[in-house]
Amino acid sequence: MEYKKTLMWKEISEAGEALENFLSVNADTINGLTAAVEKKGVKNICLAGRGTSDHALIYFKYIVEILSKYTAGYVGPSVVNMYDGNVDFGGNLVIGCSQSGYAADVIAVIEKAKAQGAVTLAVTNDTQSPLAACADFHLYLNAGKEVSVAATKTFTTQLYAFLILACALGKRGDLIEKYSSLYKRIPAYAKQADELTDVAALKLKDMKDGFSLARGITYSIAFESALKLQETCYIRMRGYAMSDFYHGPMAMVGEGTYLLIYAPAFSGSDAALEENHFADQKKCIEKMLSLGADITLITDNAKFDEYKDKANVYTFAPVGDEFECMFAFALFAQMLACKISCASGNNPDNPKALKKVTITK
Repeated sequence: MEYKKTLMWKEISEAGEALENFLSVNADTINGLTAAVEKKGVKNICLAGRGTSDHALIYFKYIVEILSKYTAGYVGPSVVNMYDGNVDFGGNLVIGCSQSGYAADVIAVIEKAKAQGAVTLAVTNDTQSPLAACADFHLYLNAGKEVSVAATKTFTTQLYAFLILACALGKRGDLIEKYSSLYKRIPAYAKQADELTDVAALKLKDMKDGFSLARGITYSIAFESALKLQETCYIRMRGYAMSDFYHGPMAMVGEGTYLLIYAPAFSGSDAALEENHFADQKKCIEKMLSLGADITLITDNAKFDEYKDKANVYTFAPVGDEFECMFAFALFAQMLACKISCASGNNPDNPKALKKVTITK
């Protein structure tokens, strides 16, 4: 199957337009939500989502805690809809994220939180969905209908929704202005990702299993990259934080073990933190090389060129911003999965055993 003829590829290519469309309809909602959060005296944010949506929420947890005064933590939807737990969401901001808006367990969380007086927010791609209807506020992705089973442009737009929301909650108007033009930069990232994944997909097309690693702001791309390869290519991939990987899973690495490592350049202003950040990434790479791993390194940091004779290094032109680099990494992960799927004779638009809308109860 020719990857450029797939719906998945078409929808990946619509990411820039989707981000622009999101901006066009959500400014009033974000302003109203931030005002409600201030009025309520919210200190904590509770997050509920599954699969790809959960991965977008992981990104949000990092950036909202970096940019604002709020702490953010994950809700176990089963606590609400299976165990009738006694958790009290009152006084919090509770966010339910679902591309379709039909995730029954996430809806149950939002309904309980709203009944308890929490400020509730739904993030969906469907204004008529039950999740959108039951929350106080709704961020509409406005990404256009997504037909392929694998979430691509909706994931990218979820990331963007949470980036803008985190900036708003942190009262960072300067960053909102900066990222309001991000959609204009997406085509350049997509072009680079397309070129890089042409080579990467050819090298990895026979991969049957492996691990995807990242840490920090881009941590969730480890999970999302693994998921895309699982659902479209049937590759047994598992995502981990680099730091967690040392606590047991590393024992599975041996000669020829495939590892995808996403390593952005540090974008903070503290030189000591930057040095620690780079040293931590190098420590992981060096350890995996010593175990004989087959490493695919995705980065925007030219310092990693030193590994080009030991690993497969794919370098984006310097992004210089970890928040934004996440979008380049997402495009790489999506394009890689689409190309490997097609090269393996699969149909990424219609993976076996999967449906577009999954209703977890």
